[in-house]
Amino acid sequence: MKPIFKLNKFSSFKIVFIYSVVSGIYIYSSDYFLNFFIKDVEVQTKVQTIKGFIFIAFTSLILYQLVKRNLENTRGYYQQLLNLKSESEQRLLISQNEYRSLFDHSPLPKWIIDIETLRFVLVNEPACSIYGYSQEEYQTMSLHDLRPEEDIAEMEELFKVSLASENFVVPKVIRHRKKNGEIILVKIKTSLLIFNGRNVRLASAIDITAEINAQNQLLEANSRLKIASEMAHLGYWQNNLASNEITWSDELYTIFGLDKNTFLLTLENIKNCYHPEDRNHIDLNYALNTDNESNAESEQRILTGKGEVKWIFEKIFISRNEIGIPIKLKGIVLDITKRKLYEQELFASNERFKLLAKATIEAIIDWDIINDKVIWGDGFHTIFGYDLAQYNNYLWSENIHPEDKDRILEELNATLKDPKRLFFNVEFRFLKANKDIVFVQHRGVFIRDKNGIAIRALAAMIDLTETLDKLHKIELQNKALREISWTQSHIVRAPLANLMGLLALLKENNGKEISDKELIEMMEVSAHNLDSTIRETVLKINELERRNK
Repeated sequence: MKPIFKLNKFSSFKIVFIYSVVSGIYIYSSDYFLNFFIKDVEVQTKVQTIKGFIFIAFTSLILYQLVKRNLENTRGYYQQLLNLKSESEQRLLISQNEYRSLFDHSPLPKWIIDIETLRFVLVNEPACSIYGYSQEEYQTMSLHDLRPEEDIAEMEELFKVSLASENFVVPKVIRHRKKNGEIILVKIKTSLLIFNGRNVRLASAIDITAEINAQNQLLEANSRLKIASEMAHLGYWQNNLASNEITWSDELYTIFGLDKNTFLLTLENIKNCYHPEDRNHIDLNYALNTDNESNAESEQRILTGKGEVKWIFEKIFISRNEIGIPIKLKGIVLDITKRKLYEQELFASNERFKLLAKATIEAIIDWDIINDKVIWGDGFHTIFGYDLAQYNNYLWSENIHPEDKDRILEELNATLKDPKRLFFNVEFRFLKANKDIVFVQHRGVFIRDKNGIAIRALAAMIDLTETLDKLHKIELQNKALREISWTQSHIVRAPLANLMGLLALLKENNGKEISDKELIEMMEVSAHNLDSTIRETVLKINELERRNK
């Protein structure tokens, strides 16, 4: 528009200028020649009149030509303007169609929003499919309907701020609410547009809910990992062989009892943190040899900053470049002090157990029920003759006498299943290594966890065969003694009483009813009976003495 106006203005000025110049020249030159050639005033006046008519005719012709040419130029300019306007409108229509196509086919939800009412003017298909609202529903909705109620005040404030910029990116993650009530997290970008003659705001949203959730899960996982590392006393270190840069995790400083702000991480300083007896085992130069394994592990002692001795488990991982040269060392360090102390205590306890098992006359059993492993005491060799060098996890159950096995194993299973039963005491026949049968007494106790599940069993088994034999002998002896006692109190007393009675009769006998000779014969019979009874008693006593030898 502006160049055309300038051109029209210049054409009008040119016409006036030409007309003025030509008129001035004509008037001056005609008056000069007229005064020069015609001296008569009357004639001069008539010629002046004719000259005026000629001037009018001549200037009119020139003015006509100039105006005609200017009109033609102006018509051409206006035609160009009309052509330009038509082309611009066509381009605008194409641009609008392209923009509408981009708007409709964008994979991101897009909304055109009236800046005064905040109502939706136009939405694309993803805004419907992702948010669950139809085009008809959007026509009755405003921007307020996409936000949780508690976020509306913030939304209005952000919208006001966005109006100050043609393009505005919301500087924070905001919440949108779908039709089904689901809350999603989005990033919003807006632009200022003119749509159907009114100012509107184009807004597009990127759903970053999954990304935020993944980040939160990662942060939570890292937090749990950090907590787990602290609880497990697990540290991490890294040594960049190219730059000689060493880094430690915070937990590693805690394990070594060192201050990260004052301790200088050098190989020499780190080596000095290890127990003097274990420092010779620390040599990271082996990693420079490409023939080494990709990782190594070891258990070593360290001296903390407070001078305490700790045990650590260390595992080293080696990173190599494409030609196999080590470029980085990484390692994890686990504080195993408690485990080592427990192992030492357990070793000492096992040694005491072995000594006790050797010293006792009982066969000791230590059954790890969880792992189904049994430690057999030396009594199974010294008492029952089994070779403990050849381990048999089922030494006990396989050698219960066949007639007693079912009963004993049923009783054992019942005890295992009953969380209230702690003791397992039974007596049964057991087969020695040479297949001799012995009678044993088994006394055991179960160790259970907080849920009542048996996790360990300790027992002692005693060979009662000799004891039972002795008891049997004592029982036989007691029976014989009872018989002897009865014999003395009954059988021996009978002939003895007869003798005593006959002696009394003999003293008082007057020979009238029975003669002395007959009394003496009767006394002789009683004496023989008493002698026979005494002999039997002596034989029984000799038999008892023989059995007890």
